[in-house]
Amino acid sequence: MTASSTTAPARAPTNRDENWKYANLRALSRISFEATAADRRADPIAVALPARTTACRLVLIDGEYSAINSDALPNGAELRIDTGSATAESASVDHYYLNLNRRGRRETLRLRVLEGQRVQLEILHVATHVGQPAIEVQIDSSAELTLIERYISLDTATAVTNLALDLRLAEHAKLYLARWQHYASPASHIETLNLVLGASSECDLTQVTSAEHSETAVSSRSTVFVTHAGEGARLHWHSATIADGQQQHDAYVRIDHQARRVQTQQVFRGIASGRSKIGFNGHMLVGSSAHGAHSGQSLKTLLAGTEAEANVRPQLEIYTNEVTATHGATVGKLDADMLFYLLSRGLDPGTAESLLKWAFVSDVLTRLPTVELRHQIEARLVLQLPGAIAARQSSAQETAG
Repeated sequence: MTASSTTAPARAPTNRDENWKYANLRALSRISFEATAADRRADPIAVALPARTTACRLVLIDGEYSAINSDALPNGAELRIDTGSATAESASVDHYYLNLNRRGRRETLRLRVLEGQRVQLEILHVATHVGQPAIEVQIDSSAELTLIERYISLDTATAVTNLALDLRLAEHAKLYLARWQHYASPASHIETLNLVLGASSECDLTQVTSAEHSETAVSSRSTVFVTHAGEGARLHWHSATIADGQQQHDAYVRIDHQARRVQTQQVFRGIASGRSKIGFNGHMLVGSSAHGAHSGQSLKTLLAGTEAEANVRPQLEIYTNEVTATHGATVGKLDADMLFYLLSRGLDPGTAESLLKWAFVSDVLTRLPTVELRHQIEARLVLQLPGAIAARQSSAQETAG
């Protein structure tokens, strides 16, 4: 009897489950993941892809590698694509969508950065219908990877992504990971991310979640498991979510400190406008063997709509006295004094509000690893925060003068 047959499959989560209280499960329950090859468009060579952010780009369309749209890997990296589903199952409700991915994936993209090498590349996910991409990344000892992940959807009402992403860093490895989820049409994005950090490794993760203003719903759910497995591992986590209309974005991030002298810095910034909803649950777990660990959390959300909703929850679960841990969470509105100051400088109310919102998320945006990516994100966000870039540049010019 196989191990998978002896383990009861995970049940579907409900909003009664602690880690799923704010997820848009009603929308997810209406999705069928039984996509067939006939449901996919032909490999769309004619699709207008966004400008590159690195010299090398890999493209996945509905979870499958598109060779015709992808580049050859640079020296120092290897790529293997295995077809077929995976058999492993988990009984945890938090792994329900990971189990669906394992059963429904058509292929697994395995990327490896070789020992001592430095590699920079972009992975572009294009959603047209239902896709279940599976990506495994291995960074060998003393290697360095700058990875930009982008998620876009084409103009379809059935664009759904259920991602399984596994990242493993060997000793002294470095990962600069930038993730941008931006949707211009109705779409649903679900993902399960697993990150394991080896001894003296370092991960700098920056994530931006946004969507075009629309009266149709866009929803996302991230379930993240991070393990500090090696002594001296370091994680810098910066994420921002900008929601509008009826969008709903939710994340559960569990960071497990299991080795000595490991460090985590976690920053989350969210802006909820219109009737949108944002949820972020940051769970810091410090095990009994994590002597000298340090964890810090700063979770802040801004309510910019009378019907908007934001829920942030810092959690600390500590099993050793030899630890330094700080945390803070706020939900508030625009600073009235700062708004009055900007209005007194001649800015119109809309631009002044946009500038304050921009300043609210700027400490995340400045962490992006490439100038080209930052410019592309700013160009899209200006549609949601009109006037912010112009006002910021004008203010900088006045200060310089």
